[in-house]
Amino acid sequence: MLGTRRYRQRIADLTARIETLVEQRDAAEENAADYLGAAKRTAERNVHLSEQLEAARRLAPLRDALTYTGRIARLAHAVARLRQALAAETRRADQLQARLDDACGITKPAVDAGAMWQHRRSDRLKEDMR
Repeated sequence: MLGTRRYRQRIADLTARIETLVEQRDAAEENAADYLGAAKRTAERNVHLSEQLEAARRLAPLRDALTYTGRIARLAHAVARLRQALAAETRRADQLQARLDDACGITKPAVDAGAMWQHRRSDRLKEDMR
């Protein structure tokens, strides 16, 4: 009897261990199914993102061309405006210079007549005549 009780106890222990292992196996199968589903969803998402990336790469040159065309047009317009502003400021500066010349007396005929006086100087050195 002693041996039988020990064997029965051993069988009960092993049965409990088997039940525990079966539960662990079932839980592992459920986890594996969940992980497999997640892996499939991730793979599908990667395929989808790869397709989007390829589509974006195909459209990028066209989009860049349109963007650059617009930028070039805006820059050309800005250059035209700046050229007009430069011409206006140049005219204004020329007018102001003419007014200053008039105020200082530089535009008088006597100043123009004496423009070559340096060449007619008698005290001029020979080496300066080059």
